Amino acid sequence: MSESSVPTPDFASSPEWERLRAVLRLLPMGVFLVDANGRMVETNEAAEALWGGRVPHVGSIPEYREYQAWWPDTGRRLEPHEWGLARALLGGETVLNQELDIVAFDGARRTILNSATPLYGRDGALMGAVAVNVDITQRKVTERAEAFLSGASRLLAESLEWEPTLKAVARLATHEWADYCLLDMLGENGTLQRLALFARNSERQTLLDRAMPYPARLDGDTVMARAMREGRAMLTPDITSEWLERHARSPEHLRLMEELAPRSMLALPLVRGERRFGLITLISTSQARRYTPMDLAYAEEFARRAALAVDSARLYRQAQEALRERDASLALLRAFLAASPVGMAFLDRELRYVHINPVLADFNGVPPEAHLGRTPREVLGPHADTIEKQIHRVLHTGEPAVDALLVDPRPGEPRQFLQTYFPVRLSGETLGVGATVREVTEQKQEEQRLRFLADATARLSTSLDWRTTLRTVAEVVVGQVADYCTVDMLAPDGEQLERVEARASDPNTQRLLDQSRFPPPPGAHHSPIRRVLRTGQPELVSEAGPAWLESIAVSPEHRQLMEAMGPRSVMFVPLVARGRTLGVVSAASQNPSRRYGGRDLAFLEDLAARAALAVDNAWLYRDAEAAVTARDEFVAIATHELRTPLSALQLQLASLQRATERETPIEPERLRQGVASARRQAERLAHLVNHLFDVTRISTGRLELQREEVDLSALAHRLVTRMEDALANAGCAAAVHADAPVKVFVDRLRVEQVLMNLLSNAMKYAPGQPVELSVEDTGDTAVVVVRDWGPGIPREAHARIFERFERATGEHARASLGLGLYISRQIARAHGGELTVEPPPEGPGTRFVLRLPRG
Repeated sequence: MSESSVPTPDFASSPEWERLRAVLRLLPMGVFLVDANGRMVETNEAAEALWGGRVPHVGSIPEYREYQAWWPDTGRRLEPHEWGLARALLGGETVLNQELDIVAFDGARRTILNSATPLYGRDGALMGAVAVNVDITQRKVTERAEAFLSGASRLLAESLEWEPTLKAVARLATHEWADYCLLDMLGENGTLQRLALFARNSERQTLLDRAMPYPARLDGDTVMARAMREGRAMLTPDITSEWLERHARSPEHLRLMEELAPRSMLALPLVRGERRFGLITLISTSQARRYTPMDLAYAEEFARRAALAVDSARLYRQAQEALRERDASLALLRAFLAASPVGMAFLDRELRYVHINPVLADFNGVPPEAHLGRTPREVLGPHADTIEKQIHRVLHTGEPAVDALLVDPRPGEPRQFLQTYFPVRLSGETLGVGATVREVTEQKQEEQRLRFLADATARLSTSLDWRTTLRTVAEVVVGQVADYCTVDMLAPDGEQLERVEARASDPNTQRLLDQSRFPPPPGAHHSPIRRVLRTGQPELVSEAGPAWLESIAVSPEHRQLMEAMGPRSVMFVPLVARGRTLGVVSAASQNPSRRYGGRDLAFLEDLAARAALAVDNAWLYRDAEAAVTARDEFVAIATHELRTPLSALQLQLASLQRATERETPIEPERLRQGVASARRQAERLAHLVNHLFDVTRISTGRLELQREEVDLSALAHRLVTRMEDALANAGCAAAVHADAPVKVFVDRLRVEQVLMNLLSNAMKYAPGQPVELSVEDTGDTAVVVVRDWGPGIPREAHARIFERFERATGEHARASLGLGLYISRQIARAHGGELTVEPPPEGPGTRFVLRLPRG
């Protein structure tokens, strides 16, 4: 119904009015009485006290806007038609206990329960409405505070993780007590760092999040700074624009705070004893919600509980971290023990194993779990007495026992260990003994082998006879690692093998070795000795079974002999010195329990290397002695060869000088003969000197060639013609087979020198015998052959006669410097050709072949 259609009762003329007014004055709650149009007719004193003085007597429902009230849940202000009186008049609705936050006309903020009901006359017509306001401010503050404290206490008690707990409590505060909640924690640098921000209205959260970079500062005169400095809660009942300007950090910060529109604030420091570690800020934005000293009292209680919870959480976290550190330390200790290559253990004061790693358990031959709670004697038996005595001594004296050597007395190959025991103390109390054990069996064996190798090296260096050296090697190998040993050396031809030593520790095996004459032939790839000679790499046969014996046997007799010797494990090591493989050392074990491994092979390789060097040194010494002998012989021959023509020349010149001093003239024929004889001696002397110069040039790499196109056939004919007298004097008839021209690009004088040397050699060693010189064209190569019919040169001397200072045997041996053939071969090689000696296809004599490339 509209306001104009509702009759207005005349309350003032009603006989009951005075009685009603008297009753209203007695009521403790505020009462408002309006007529059917919503015009206020009457209020009592309690209503005026509740609303802060004389209330305005509005004349209609739209004028209800003069009364300020907000919904507590949303903070939205009531519209005029939402008041209980308006709802009673407009809809006939009875409103009970409508909770509202109001701002009284004196500025006070209160919470009320508003109830309203319509009033009807006897005729049922709407006469007006009555509203009752009950002040529940104190009760509501108490309820909200206690509800918040209860919920906060529950949250704080539920978890010992302080950070998520504080965030949950702050979120709860925005539901019960504040529109904004700001959470700042003191960092390690002594400044507050913003931990979280919460807004009651989710639509305001984005705006509030922009305040994250603006935590409270401790260095200013702000409410938050004072709260942290003094360690007590601070109340700001009303936040004014001046307050905002004073607390703003920048213009942007000021604009942000103005948008957030704070109205009232509580700053709650988190304090525990002398420690201040955080700040909770509660902010109200509602005009009807103004924090009071009562709120402050409850807030202080909340801050106390929160500080207690945070401190407890801190202690819990420290305890947890300590436990984690302990667990990490234990895990690290277990991982260290498990990964350690050294045996490690800890025993308590009763000598019972508390910790042991797998390495030490393996040393003891007992699983790790079988050690725990047991003593060394219970684990290892009587031979652990020595160990327990050492541990008792460490416990008694407090002094560690370092690197005590222990030889394992248990059956089998002896094992050696170094043991260290040390007291383990905590706060001055000895908890037990730590133990470290490392096996040094291989180290001790290596030390023994090194000492043995040093002794062996000294023995090997005592003799410069290589066979004596190899005999020593065999003795050393048999004395150290083998039951029998053989040494096979390559012959000078580089193919054949010579067994120079065979040594066994057992007489029966020695007899079998003496019967063993089955050298593997060249190219026998199945033979390990031949493979080692070819590759220069050692071979290890850990298990020498029947199949292996069958694979290397040269013959059935060889197989039978090897079975009789019974090798179970074999090593083959090359004797290598200065890049050359000289031979092979073979070592065999006849013991079924003795299997060679990598360390045995390395030992034998080391010994073989020292032996090979000793053998090579012996050979070098032999060669040096031979060189010295050859040098001395060469000097004697060279002196003789140079003195002979020089003496003859001196005699001839002296004879001619005496003839010129006599008054009688010298006969022309005698003078001619004397001069010719002197010239021959001078030429012979020049020839010897030129040979020596050529050796020097070849040795220093300065043999130069003056190449030109030369017809070898014509050169052969001219040379034989020029040497006709010398050939005739030697009784050698020369035959030249060179009918067709054979042209080459060579140094004419050097090639002529080679042919003269070959013809002179034939005249010297085959006097009175024919000499043939032939020239052939074989395509890319020209071949010149000088053949004599003398006694010939033994095949084993073919390589030697081309060396410096080497001479053939026989009556002419000391009449030569031993340089002609050496120089001739070097000249041939300088041309890219070769000079060789070959036996003739038939008949006696020697055949020298000179091959020269035609290009």
